[in-house]
Amino acid sequence: MSTTLILLLRYKYLILFPLAAIEGPIVSVFVGFLIYSGVFNFLLAFIILIFGDLIPDTIYFYMGYFSDRSKFIQKHFLNSTLIVKNIGIVKHLWEKHPFKMMFFGKLAYGFATPFLISAGITKMSYKKFISYTIPITCFQYAAFMGIGYYLGKSYESAIKYINNFYIVMALMVIIFLIIYVSIIKYARKEITSLESVEEKRQ
Repeated sequence: MSTTLILLLRYKYLILFPLAAIEGPIVSVFVGFLIYSGVFNFLLAFIILIFGDLIPDTIYFYMGYFSDRSKFIQKHFLNSTLIVKNIGIVKHLWEKHPFKMMFFGKLAYGFATPFLISAGITKMSYKKFISYTIPITCFQYAAFMGIGYYLGKSYESAIKYINNFYIVMALMVIIFLIIYVSIIKYARKEITSLESVEEKRQ
């Protein structure tokens, strides 16, 4: 059984916030599964997950916003960041396509952190930043929790016919990974496409 699932079953709401801050999308799938099982309350879990995502997003935003004043941030977060090296293009993209940037940036695993930092570097107002972050985050977590809930329902139906717990769980994980990887690939493709268009215009 997954370590994340074991922690959620043992500590429930106490562990939910830190887990969401570390790996929110994956955790939200497990939470959806456990909501179907009656372990979590949907509304309370959803609120905790949202705050667990928004607080780190805010930290990354301000890391970018104050990066010109911090040698530590420049050294450890910006030197090897491809997005920051092309900040002119990225700034233009944030100005012209803020919703697309936030949407695909947050969905593309491994891209979210540098994108959030880049938003701060462009000196976007925090009010504007959070106005895009909140609806996209809510949509993202609702979707992943829905996947987890559906997997829980599918598991309950399948277990009547398949007595091997681990086979069923493995199938559920494989289904989720296929969906998750497909979303990541699509998001990265869209980001690359936007960057290519802007490079040609310059």
